[in-house]
Amino acid sequence: MFEGYKFEENGKKLIQVETNFSFLSSGGSMYFQICENGNNYIAYWRTEPEKYKRGEFMCKAVCLFPEFMPLSELVKTTEYKELLQKYSPVYSAVLNEKQKNIIDTFLKKGINEDVHKPCGRDGHSYCIEVYCPEYRKYHWYMLPEEWTILADVINMLVDISQANFQKYGCSVYKLKGVK
Repeated sequence: MFEGYKFEENGKKLIQVETNFSFLSSGGSMYFQICENGNNYIAYWRTEPEKYKRGEFMCKAVCLFPEFMPLSELVKTTEYKELLQKYSPVYSAVLNEKQKNIIDTFLKKGINEDVHKPCGRDGHSYCIEVYCPEYRKYHWYMLPEEWTILADVINMLVDISQANFQKYGCSVYKLKGVK
């Protein structure tokens, strides 16, 4: 996840997801985070500013401070966070029991890392960081059949956020002749 679009911590972070659609002018990333707060799981999400607004946003961000400041420091400032909120607001929703079960199943079962992960050419890429029970990070383009549980997580988040499934949703691919 681009450092400048990270979320504030709101409870115990369970997972963080970036789903990217890079084709044409409609490209861009969507970022999700699931946190446990008390007995609730809360989903947070934001989309990267639209392509035509990204340049404007970065110009305004860099102009916040007349002196040189590394991006890694700029993104930590209150001024940057307030500007980002205008261009890329964070939304949230409390997960229901069925949605919590999808997350719990994923966290308990994990995924088999010894599978063939095909390369994709459809413009989609995904990255998920898992924080519980231990840190793991996965990156893929086309989701192998054995990782269906990841599609369940991503598609649930896309559904909750009411985002465009074609841009941010995830499909499972069964490859012929690959075991």
